[in-house]
Amino acid sequence: MTEDLEERRENTLNFLKGKKEYLVYILLTIIAWFGYYIRTLNLGLLRGKYLLDPDAHLVLRYVRYIFEHGKLFDVDPLRSYPLGFRGLEEFSFLSHFIVYLYKFLHFFNPKLTLTEVHIFYPAVAFVIALPFFYLFVKRLFGIKVALISSLFLTVIPAYLFRTMSGVSDKEALAMIFFYAAFYFFIVGWQSKRIRYSI
Repeated sequence: MTEDLEERRENTLNFLKGKKEYLVYILLTIIAWFGYYIRTLNLGLLRGKYLLDPDAHLVLRYVRYIFEHGKLFDVDPLRSYPLGFRGLEEFSFLSHFIVYLYKFLHFFNPKLTLTEVHIFYPAVAFVIALPFFYLFVKRLFGIKVALISSLFLTVIPAYLFRTMSGVSDKEALAMIFFYAAFYFFIVGWQSKRIRYSI
């Protein structure tokens, strides 16, 4: 009996040693799931309709307008009254991203509302950004440091707040491009061929 268990243990360890990259991806998936989980713990308090950040109300208004009219207005009449606010370019990409995220998720779950997707979009953005962060750190320092760094990034309070459900602002989406830009810069910098650098 003990010989059989010892043989199974050896077979399992040999299998895991041969499939090390799968184990790393499983660990990264667990970290991403844990990060998503702690970022959506407050969904019960929000009840699918409350936002935590004043800026999130503004972005939700832009998202609803884009969803209904297909584009964002040129001047926001509710800001800087009576002249209105003209600098809407900084909110355009984020608002369109949330609308398209809603359309994508609504295809799989028709019960989702636009407000609900807007509320948990930061947690989704965190899950998208985490692999880029992992790949960036892995490229510089190795797999172990990248996994530990990804776990730390998951629980850092300042980053946790900016990617928490109900805090729908530009930072969560910006971090995707921030980490991706770092990763692609390092890949280009370290590559030996000009073609791969470009």
